[in-house]
This record gives sequence, C-alpha cells and structure tokens, in this order.
Amino acid sequence: MIKSIESEKILIFMLIACLCLGSCATEEPVDNQLSACETSDALSQLTWLKEQYELMKDTPESGIILYQFNSREVIEIQSPLMSSTNQSQYYCDGTKLDFDAPEIFQDFLANRVEVKILHGVNLWGR
Repeated sequence: MIKSIESEKILIFMLIACLCLGSCATEEPVDNQLSACETSDALSQLTWLKEQYELMKDTPESGIILYQFNSREVIEIQSPLMSSTNQSQYYCDGTKLDFDAPEIFQDFLANRVEVKILHGVNLWGR
C-alpha cells in the first residue's frame, strides 16, 4: 500500500514537471506576418526599396539584406557592380546611413546582426 502511494506521488510529480517544462518558452514569439520595416512585403510596400529592387532584380548574385544595428532595422543593397564598402545601407524610411568615416562603417560591420535575406543572396556574408 505504501509503495503504491509513493509510486502515485512520483508519477504525479513527473507529470507536473513535464507540463511545466513543456509550457516554458525561452524565445519571444515571432510575428511571421511581418517581413521587414513593419510591412508584410517590404520589397513592394516601401516605395524607395521597390525602386532599388526593380533596378537590380535581374542582376545575378545580388541581394537585399535586412540587418539589426543599434536597435534599428537596416536594409543593405548588395550588387556585384558595387564594392563591399558600397555604402548602400538604409533605414526603413529610406534614409541612407552615413558611413563616410571608416570607423563608423567598421562598427556597422562588427555589430550588425543579419535578420533575413529579403532578395537574392548575401554577397558579403556577415
């Protein structure tokens, strides 16, 4: 009888532990409806980006990459016709980032986080 009660307690404890561990989430939910810059399709919904996309969409080995930098979304336009210091990084509103000083561009390279590739490929990697 005592073994039966102990077995039941262990079983109940294990079930509670499984439920608790199974319901714990370590990551924040991702809104899959949003692509970039609070839109569902940044390539067609942001006028300035749509214009850039139209110019390069048929260029092989080109890319439009979404990064996070200094707590903001940054879109980088990449094309084989540009150098790796192309200075084609924009905020969501189309404002070009100012990387005229080399140390500012190096800070961007060192601290940006790739979020997703919006078009093509990432030519210059991380």
